[in-house]
Amino acid sequence: MVDIGVLGPLAVSAAGRRVRLGPVLKVLLLALVCARGDRIPAGRLASLLSETGSADGSPATLRSHIAHLRREIAGATGSRDPVVVTDHVAGVTAYGLSVDRVRVDAWRFTQKIADGLRELHDGDPRRAGDTLRSAIVLWRGQPLADAAGRAFARPEVSRLESSYRAAVLARIQADAQSGLRSAVIGELEALAQDWPADEAVHELLITCLYRSGRAAEAARACRAAVEAVQAEGLDSRRLAALQVDVLNGTLPVAGESHGLMLPIGAG
Repeated sequence: MVDIGVLGPLAVSAAGRRVRLGPVLKVLLLALVCARGDRIPAGRLASLLSETGSADGSPATLRSHIAHLRREIAGATGSRDPVVVTDHVAGVTAYGLSVDRVRVDAWRFTQKIADGLRELHDGDPRRAGDTLRSAIVLWRGQPLADAAGRAFARPEVSRLESSYRAAVLARIQADAQSGLRSAVIGELEALAQDWPADEAVHELLITCLYRSGRAAEAARACRAAVEAVQAEGLDSRRLAALQVDVLNGTLPVAGESHGLMLPIGAG
């Protein structure tokens, strides 16, 4: 049984034993993970490996790396069942990963976020907060770190980073709806500095301040949020409308945040 962790530096374990892989084999395995069960034609996979600078991109070299990866994992599991399978698609040799998706941390991460967002949407913020925390704890840093910057990895990195941000914000929203508004304000203030162009962060911060009886601070946060977003070259109608409500005292003191709807199924 093989476990693959891509939410940070690549971590592979088999039967509880760590599998150590060299740089080229890491890129090979990550390329197969990014395919999400699809088969990658040998020529395409060889070209991905050639980007490492340590592979010549030939079919023979690719076969050698595939065999090496299989040996490393088989040596840890003691199993003859290949983790990397060979197939033929339209008459072309192709390779794919034969690992149950639940053994890949990115899949569990995405699934937990979708579950947490659904629970939040269904009006169960305490349960949603717990579910989202269990997703966030899987995050170990830069996803697919060993293939950072490579063309095949960029879409997956972008998807995972977007999912992480959605999970963090949804967890904070769940805590706020559970009556912990004051407790999350400090965290939101830090995120507003880290993610200045993120309207949802500013909106949550302003709403939590206002509903904690800190209307003057909410008004100052509104002004700062509008300036921060404009500094990023953006114009936020949502924040402008929120600012009007805060200044006029017309923002509801309870209920959903001001127009904020996080999507169900982040990625």
